[in-house]
Amino acid sequence: MIQVIGSWELGWNAPIKEYDLWKHMLDDFSIDKWIMSPITGISKNVIEVPDISEYLDQQNWADVIFIDENGTIELEEFQHPENVIYVFGRTGFSAWEAFGRKGKAVKIQTPAGAIGGLWAHQAAAIVLYDRWMKV
Repeated sequence: MIQVIGSWELGWNAPIKEYDLWKHMLDDFSIDKWIMSPITGISKNVIEVPDISEYLDQQNWADVIFIDENGTIELEEFQHPENVIYVFGRTGFSAWEAFGRKGKAVKIQTPAGAIGGLWAHQAAAIVLYDRWMKV
């Protein structure tokens, strides 16, 4: 089972515009469940929760993998678990940092070596493509 958790952009973008950037890409990768925070009520096609940490506390069936530009594991070396929850932050919010850097955190190297240059939905597409190629 594959779940993706993200945090809506609330400054540089707006959830109503960001929704399509996530939805269609996640459909292409056949994700089992898509969760976002905070609650906006914009669509019934996404599960929204008030707090990511409360949701994750209830999930003990999967490996939780944070995708973070300061992660300690390079994506190219990462072996994707069968049952996984991928957690993405947003501009100015690192979910991994918010969790006290607990758990595994994967980073994506880019040719420019930029830190934090990818939007969360772009990072998700790269991670899910990498999973598809490796699994």
